[in-house]
Formats: sequence, structure tokens, C-alpha cells
Amino acid sequence: MRLMTLLRTSSAARAAILLIPWLVSYSAQISQWVTTGYWESVAAQSSFLLGFTVPACAACAAWEGARIRRSGILASTPVRSPLAIALSVVIPVLVLGLIAVLLPLLMLLPYAQGIPGGATFAIVGLELLLVTAHSFLGYAAGFVLPRLLAAPAVLMATWLWMAYPAALEPFWLRQLNGHNLNECCSLDQVVADRAVVAPALVAGGLLLAALIWIRGRRFAARALAPVVVALGLTAGAVIGMPLGYKAGSPRAASELTCDSGTPAICLWPEQMQEATAIRSLSSRAAERLAQLDVPVAPQLTMPSVQPRADQIIASVALSAIPGAPPRCAESGPWPGNVAQGPLMAWLVQTAGADARFVQGSYTSEDVRTVEQVRSLPEADQTRWFRTNAATLKNCVERPALNPDRTSADSSRETP
Repeated sequence: MRLMTLLRTSSAARAAILLIPWLVSYSAQISQWVTTGYWESVAAQSSFLLGFTVPACAACAAWEGARIRRSGILASTPVRSPLAIALSVVIPVLVLGLIAVLLPLLMLLPYAQGIPGGATFAIVGLELLLVTAHSFLGYAAGFVLPRLLAAPAVLMATWLWMAYPAALEPFWLRQLNGHNLNECCSLDQVVADRAVVAPALVAGGLLLAALIWIRGRRFAARALAPVVVALGLTAGAVIGMPLGYKAGSPRAASELTCDSGTPAICLWPEQMQEATAIRSLSSRAAERLAQLDVPVAPQLTMPSVQPRADQIIASVALSAIPGAPPRCAESGPWPGNVAQGPLMAWLVQTAGADARFVQGSYTSEDVRTVEQVRSLPEADQTRWFRTNAATLKNCVERPALNPDRTSADSSRETP
């Protein structure tokens, strides 16, 4: 059959009418989760759409399998192998899968810059493997299930497989279907090798099992298919277990370029075009805090490729306090928790951030406290900060957020 005729008569052409607009719509929605300018994040977020693409392709292939079974072509054309016949009708489904995998990348292209790296191609390769595996598995299911139920049953089963593990425990279950890559990647992350290898092993097992079943004509040969599926799942589980729910791993520090300033600003390759602005704003923010005797971290990185001025200032300012609760907070109350908001708001505004940025980032109560603190003399502000910052490091000291009390204590200490 000619390729154009095959494409025109295939169920994949009809499915594309619904699937493609849906993917275009959803690509616009997931763009908000992309780390702008970072190819690895763009590719990882595009994998979210596998939850729609894989079930659609599997259902189309199941329909084609049921159609071939009904036609009796396998018995009437002994010259052609069952695999060749399967491939002839699955090709349009694979074309649909290829388009559905590449389309989100094209939609998200404005959020990337430079040339995609090896990790991006690995993610795309995994997506294509998943589409291929489930398409052939769906085709094989079309021979087993009742004709009218084959496509909807495969659609539902594949959708559950792609979507439901994310709601289950243990968390490593979500590593098996390839749909969890969207948990990655911030600028300081790369996709973990295990997050790609684990679903690839499972998909490879599914694909091999489907091919064994399609080629096999006897029960003994087809009985190997479940064994292969089990082996693929086991191998994927062993690889994926250490990840838990995570899909990313820390990016190599060797990719950072650090200057000799105070603080030293370390930038990823994607940030180098903004290096001058980032370093200038960071230096000024650190100087403002130094005037109140508030030291920042000696080495800093920025969270995005093109950070806004307020984001740069906030990154510098917030490095002056611990980024995580003390370990004692895991097993008991942590009084210092209530001091986090006011301290962060004071640091960010003192470092030079716009008041509107602070008001939009912190509660109105925190903002009112900061306004009162900033009306104090600089020495009292420093004392207020040190008193309350100390409570972030333990579970014993209690915050003293009332700036009037800090001012009064300061007056009593003056001889």
C-alpha cells in the first residue's frame, strides 16, 4: 500500500485531529514551568505531554491490530511475515508519535537558547522509545482483546500507566514510565542518568515482548513475552529506586565560572551574556548589607538565565540567613519559624529591592514589621536582625520581632 494511502486510511490521521491541537494548547500551559534559556529544562518539561501522546498512539495501534485480525490477512498472505504486516500499519502511528514528541519542543523553542546538548537528545530518544514500545504493545493487544474494546481498553490502561504512578508510593514507581522527567530541571540541575535509563529498560522490555508476541505463532514462543516484561520492570525498578521521586541531579560545579569579587559570583554558561549586570547588581546589594554589618555568602549563584534585578538582589540578600530549617525542627517545634518572613523581607528591601517586589513577595504583616524596623537607627536594625537570625539556627531561642522592644533594649544598654 502506498504511504499516502496508508496515512489517509490509518486511525492515526484521525487521532491527529484531536491530539495535535491538544498538545499545542498544553504546551502553552507547561511553558510556565520551564527554566527559560535552559535546553535541558525545555526537553524535560516537554515529557509531561507523554501522558497524552503515548495513550493516543497505543490506542491507534490497538485499533489497527484489531482491524488486521478481523481481515484475516495473516492467514491469506503467508509470504509476508507478521512483523512486516504489523510494521506496515504501525508506521503511521509512529509518524504521529514523532510529530507529537517534536511538536512540544518546537512550541517551547522560544524558551531555549544555544544548541541542545546530549541530555536533550537522550530525553527525546527516550520519548520516541516509549511511543514505539506502546504502539507495538497496543497492536499486539488488538489481537487479544475483543475488537470493539481493544482501542478504548488500551487507551485507558496506557493512560493509567502513564499518569497514576505519580500518585502512588513508593515514590520510585514514577520512574518506570518515563513521565517523571518534568520534575527536572532548575538551572543547577541535570536529568539524572537513572531517570532516563530506568524507563528505557522498562520500555525496551515492553517493546521486545510485543515483538516476540507478534512474531510468535505458537504458545511456547509467546509465553516468553510476559517474562521479558517482568525482566524489564525489575531492571527498571533496580535502577530507579535510589531516585525516589526526583528526576534531577546536581549539575557539575566545573561548569560554573566564578569571578574574584566579594561575594564571588558564579555563573552557568547560559548566564554569561548577563554577567556584567548580574555582578554589578550583586556587588551593590552586598555593599548595602555590609553597611549594616550583615555579611552575605562568600560565593553565590543565580537561579535563572536572565534574572530580573529584584531576583538578583534577593539572591544576594537571602544568602545571609540559613536556607533550610535546623535539624531539630524535624522532630519538634521550631520557634524561629515565625521570624523567617520578616527577616527575609527586611534583607531584600535593605539590599535595595523595590518596595513593590517586597510587598508582592511577603505577607502584609511581614511588610509592616519591616517598615517599623527600617525606621530605627542602623545599629538597632542590625541588633534586631542578629537577635532574630539566631533563632533560625536552633529550636531554643524565641524571636523578638517587635522593633519597639529592640529599640527599648538598646536604650537601656546605653550608659
